[in-house]
Parts: sequence; structure tokens; C-alpha cells
Amino acid sequence: MTSFFYSDLFDLGYEAMGELDPRLETVAAWEEPNRKGVIYYLDAERRPRGVLLWSVFGRVDAARDLIRACQPIDMSRLSEAVG
Repeated sequence: MTSFFYSDLFDLGYEAMGELDPRLETVAAWEEPNRKGVIYYLDAERRPRGVLLWSVFGRVDAARDLIRACQPIDMSRLSEAVG
């Protein structure tokens, strides 16, 4: 089972799953800088270990599937990875 937590912060909210470890590489795909986007936590082979959906809702299942697939993320298609 993939860990999951969420919270709302005034007009913002987030849903997080997997391993959100600051020692992992973090890469962000912002739709609106610092207000709406997806932050990926990647291992040394660029496989997603965790995903933070920042004011992006309805994509939890896609994020979990991405983590479970354990495949490197194509950085040129980052914004579509959890699309």
C-alpha cells in the first residue's frame, strides 16, 4: 500500500503519496508557479518514489500508478506524467 496524506491550507490544498523525502531529487511541474502543480520525488534513476499534488485534485490514482510502475520519468513530458 502506498502511503497517503492530505491537507487544506486556506484556498490551497495538497494530496501527497509515497515517499516525500528531502534527500530525494525533487522536480516540479507547475501549472501556476507555487500555487498549482505537481512535485515529484525521484530516486537516482529518476523513478518516482513520491508525488505531491499541490492544488491539483482528482489525480491521486494516476500518481499512485506512476509510483507503482517504478519507471524513470521522461523529463521532457513531466507535466503529463500524472495528467
